[in-house]
Amino acid sequence: MIPTFRAALALSAVVAALAAEPLQAQGSSGGGARRGWTRVRVAKWALLGVAVGFGGYALSQSNRAERAYDSLRELCRSQPTSCELTSGNYSSVEAEYLYQTALFRDRRARVGIFGGQVALLGSVGLFIYDLGTPRGPVNIPYPGGAGGGGGAAGALRAAPAFGQGTRALAAGVRIKF
Repeated sequence: MIPTFRAALALSAVVAALAAEPLQAQGSSGGGARRGWTRVRVAKWALLGVAVGFGGYALSQSNRAERAYDSLRELCRSQPTSCELTSGNYSSVEAEYLYQTALFRDRRARVGIFGGQVALLGSVGLFIYDLGTPRGPVNIPYPGGAGGGGGAAGALRAAPAFGQGTRALAAGVRIKF
């Protein structure tokens, strides 16, 4: 395994451990919305950062591979005899080195791309999971009551509504006449 891949795997394991929430019996007995930075909230942003880091790593390795391949092409253009193949390898040590470097950096770029995709998928999963976490007060009061002012006749109001115990987003519309 590549050392960077091992470090990313270890970081992913730590993030997954932090993402584990306590069971209902282990949580606080107070009702209402949870505020602040929960474990899931920290983990989803951390995984997004890891995905961006993997993307930057993959880009740098890909650029290095491209530079090595460009150097090999230039060498073959200027000295065609050094690019002759003998038993599957370049006859020139320099040409073989440039080719192996391009392959090595390309493999590292693929590892970075794969790691970034896995981290991004985990982050998206945690973002979706966190949609159902209530934030803010349970009931948001509207200005003006049923008979009082504060709203024009026939006004259309729309607000997001989260269902109890579900992790889905539903839109609610209230029409006042």
